[in-house]
Amino acid sequence: MQEPGSPFVGGNETEQVKMILRQVQSLPPLAPVASRLLALGEEATVDLAEIARLVETDPVLSGRILGLCRRADKGVAEKITSVRRAVVLVGLGAVRGAVLGASAFSALTPEHEQGEKRFDRAGFWKYCVCVACTAELLAGANRSVLRIAPEEAFVAGLLHAIGKLVLDFALPKAYARVIELARHDCEPSAQVERRVLGVDYLRAGKALADHWNLPAALGEVMLLHATPFEELPESENRPMVGLIAGSAAFVQTLGLGWSGDFGVPAAVPVMLPAANIRPPEMAEFGEKLLRAVSDRLIALGLSNAGPSALAIESIMETTRENRGLLRSVRELTLAVRGQTPPDAIAPTASGLADARNLAEAGKRAKQSLSIVTSKTQLLAMRMHDARDRAAALAIVEASRELESILETAARGSVAPNRETSINSAPAGK
Repeated sequence: MQEPGSPFVGGNETEQVKMILRQVQSLPPLAPVASRLLALGEEATVDLAEIARLVETDPVLSGRILGLCRRADKGVAEKITSVRRAVVLVGLGAVRGAVLGASAFSALTPEHEQGEKRFDRAGFWKYCVCVACTAELLAGANRSVLRIAPEEAFVAGLLHAIGKLVLDFALPKAYARVIELARHDCEPSAQVERRVLGVDYLRAGKALADHWNLPAALGEVMLLHATPFEELPESENRPMVGLIAGSAAFVQTLGLGWSGDFGVPAAVPVMLPAANIRPPEMAEFGEKLLRAVSDRLIALGLSNAGPSALAIESIMETTRENRGLLRSVRELTLAVRGQTPPDAIAPTASGLADARNLAEAGKRAKQSLSIVTSKTQLLAMRMHDARDRAAALAIVEASRELESILETAARGSVAPNRETSINSAPAGK
């Protein structure tokens, strides 16, 4: 299946694109236990004891599988202490998905990482777990309409953006540049990937799905989850693609984990109904999601934060990113107005272009920050501990102040007379 509107699908590919996609064929194979589980039939025909013995031969993989199988909403967080117990409590489908997810991430983790890494693997792993939990909860709440098993939604959410790991694994230096540019320009990574590499993570993910012989539904999710729902081709997997797209937008809006995307997330209230998914009641769903994510991240050793702390942690990280953006906007604002700080570089025509880009980035940051602020305020209202509530409200207050500064900086970042501003600016040291 082809991605609608993509210029990189078909026979008109550059040699660089062909080379990158050929590299996918040389990536490590899927773990034998994962391949075996994918080939299995229904639970009634499977020797579960044999499967448990096979999984338990890999201690690292076993630990991750147990972490992914623990589900706070089912009351089994503390009861799963072995793979065999996991199969009994959550079923073969959940174990199969956990094995597939853990194997995929393990296969694409370099043994030795050298130099500065722009790609935050731990943060990306957290983000994927958040999308998986969101999809799982939404699938459960809309089962009669979507007809998607929650455990299938979980694994699709976990693997939907794995093409980013593929590109980072195959081209670490080039992909570091992609991340740097996407962050600077506040763009979705796929746009920058196509511009710099000639191919995006969506294509790379689909190529990996084909290489590993993953189910067709997963391949479609990897390729099409960034496509607007109304543009998706008719397919039996269309509801799954829409579910994962909405779940990813929801998680990016909340700022949970690190997605590697820096554009403004798609509008969740529009995306979910388009995919025939009833939007959740935010306060109740948010609490369920934070509990589920916190439970799995703790079990995986990726975080020790409880639900409330996890939410505040994500808000503070978003605020830090926006403060960095704000500093850049204000510096260029001063430069363009001819008020260059003594240690700054004199503005140029390209500096004006940067100023306009950063002004737009400032507007986007303000939009994102406004959403984050409202979610934090909602969280604060539902906190029982006075200290936690006060901390959340302090973040709200600081965020609103930052919104105001961003708006002012964005409005005034380009002086009325651009040529005069350039010529009158003092030279930097």
